[in-house]
Amino acid sequence: MAVRRADGEKTRAKVLDVALPLFAAHGFAGTSIRMISSAAGVNVATLAYHFEDKEGLYRTVVQRLHHDLARSFPTSPPQLGDLDALLRWYLDSAWTFCVEHREHNRLLLRHVLDRGALPDVVMENWTDVLMGRAVEVLQMFRPELDAVRARVMVSAIQHLLVRFTLEDPAQFSLIVGSDGHDLSVEIVDFLEDLVRSQLGLPALSRS
Repeated sequence: MAVRRADGEKTRAKVLDVALPLFAAHGFAGTSIRMISSAAGVNVATLAYHFEDKEGLYRTVVQRLHHDLARSFPTSPPQLGDLDALLRWYLDSAWTFCVEHREHNRLLLRHVLDRGALPDVVMENWTDVLMGRAVEVLQMFRPELDAVRARVMVSAIQHLLVRFTLEDPAQFSLIVGSDGHDLSVEIVDFLEDLVRSQLGLPALSRS
């Protein structure tokens, strides 16, 4: 019984792994259950058993991002000694998360372009949670910061993170003339300078 359950979990995970890039590349309407079942090497009945229908599979793919986010960002931040280090840690963590979830970012962007809004499951399950935690971080630096302004700032940083993530690294290097610089460091430096400027914090000196 335990072996059968483990096999079922492996099959479910495999389906989710192949469904994500297909949905990201072709959108919900352009991705068929048969495409996914063929890529996963399972039959359509197996997909129906695990996810009921295409909409159920799509929602599960999107929810996976929430589950990963919940695991990646602790409710209690690490003890880093000063707020400057903490801000950098959050930005580094956010950038790393976005890079590791590039296909999810593509999927959500495609969904917005196709349907004009984020998936309901995103709004229902984690947008408010993510926003609330991000606003708390900003208010550590500026306790008087208006919550609406803080949310606008978080949205702006989130959009920039996603946009940078979706760039082709080689092409982006040519566009910005990186000349061998680590673009990840350059991007996080830029975001950190932007956040500090918006919060009215002193600029950092970088050699």
